[in-house]
Order: sequence, then C-alpha cells, then structure tokens
Amino acid sequence: MDMWLEEDVQEEIDLAKLQGLEATRKVINTWNHNENLNWRLMAISNETANKLLQGNFKTFKELEKHDFDYPIKSVEILYRIMFDKNKETDINIIESIFINE
Repeated sequence: MDMWLEEDVQEEIDLAKLQGLEATRKVINTWNHNENLNWRLMAISNETANKLLQGNFKTFKELEKHDFDYPIKSVEILYRIMFDKNKETDINIIESIFINE
C-alpha cells in the first residue's frame, strides 16, 4: 500500500477522533472500501472497558469472548487490523476508546 495514503488516512482519522464517535465512524466508513485500511469500531460494555484498561486481556479474542455476555454496551473501541510480517498473522491495534453518553 502507498505509504502516503496510509499517512493521509491516519491523519484524517486522528482529526475525526477529536470530533467524537460519529465523525470517526463516518471517516472509517469512507475508507473501509480499501482492503489494506481495515479500521473497525466495536461496542463493548463498561465492565469490559474497565478490564481492558486494567490490562486483563492478553489477546483480542479474549476481549471479544468476555464481552459476549454483556447486553448493554455503552463504550466503543476504534481498532485497526494490520498484517504482522514477522509473525505472518493479523494483529489488532486499539487506537481509541469512546464513551457513549
């Protein structure tokens, strides 16, 4: 992927994050047509967010599994999926946490 494009997208997302959840959602929906730019939002519960901030999850799968049992999800995390060439696998990078009020 073009390095300039990735930097432009990152800059646009960083600006949107300052404007809040809806602005961020709009930007990632604009760029998600590009397979190499895989940004996502995931709704999680307050309980899960607290555990995430405390470092209780070793993997993203643990985070997803834990949150399955909570029906009320008032927090959203922005993450991106990138391919790690060294490990030859996808990794999830959490960029931001948004609290819906």
